[in-house]
Amino acid sequence: MKKILFISIFTATLLASCDYESNPYPEKNENSADTTSCASPTFPTVTSHIKKILIEDFTGHTCGNCPRAAIELHEIDSIYPGHIVGLATHVGSFAAPTPGYSGSPSTAFTADYRTSVGDEYDATFGASDFGLPQGMFNRKEFDPIAQTHLKFFPNWKAYAASIVSEASVVDLQVMADFDASTRKICCSVKDSFLTTMSDTLKMVVLLTQDSIIDWQDYIGVITSTYVHRHMLRDAITPSGAWGESLASGAIPLGTKHIKKFAYTLPSAYKSIPCDANQCHLIAFIYKVRTYEIIQVEEIKLTP
Repeated sequence: MKKILFISIFTATLLASCDYESNPYPEKNENSADTTSCASPTFPTVTSHIKKILIEDFTGHTCGNCPRAAIELHEIDSIYPGHIVGLATHVGSFAAPTPGYSGSPSTAFTADYRTSVGDEYDATFGASDFGLPQGMFNRKEFDPIAQTHLKFFPNWKAYAASIVSEASVVDLQVMADFDASTRKICCSVKDSFLTTMSDTLKMVVLLTQDSIIDWQDYIGVITSTYVHRHMLRDAITPSGAWGESLASGAIPLGTKHIKKFAYTLPSAYKSIPCDANQCHLIAFIYKVRTYEIIQVEEIKLTP
């Protein structure tokens, strides 16, 4: 049976005076890929808003310090529950298959968790060249020379604290319909702008997989039972890593869009099984000129 899931961005403090659903600007429905069989979802009314933070953790299985960064990410998530979305992107030489790494069996470290999407991000943001682990927080402060957008993990908590209270400028809601028999994903994303803006924006939807148990170097300790979390597997937006055009120029308060995407979940990526029950969808909107993410949301693919 197909299951419909939804999640919306909210805070404990209700902004009852801001009823954006009643705004006169019409919604725009835009379909990409084969969405003809995808149901049209009914999104709930949103009356309260928070801005979430996408923490991108550039990592690799032979990077001994990378598990420390993953721990820090999850500590931040515990400090600010409901505000953080994690994304682990395996890149560079630390993520390359290395059978028998550091005296491990020849069958160890054979998996390749790198993706074409992650490679594109790495080429643009320079994480593996700068040294792993590296993090980005909503891709803020992008500078290809100074690389101020990259944050080394001991500074992650302090940086998260400095931006976690930023006001939300757009609501983002995600609904997913997964057909287990065909493994087809129908994803609908709705944005609702909470302020007037002028910019060029794009929307990206990524697929992640959680709880993959495999080999990892943990500060010189080689383990076969490391739990790799929220690992990037692919982009489901048809244009790939950089997403679909959303808006350009003046964006009035109350503007809304609904975008639909379809994607067939493979049984495996590079011979690594893909368990739908461990998959999530991450949707975000970013500014094309600076790469900065202005809102992000995550939903589990299955209940």
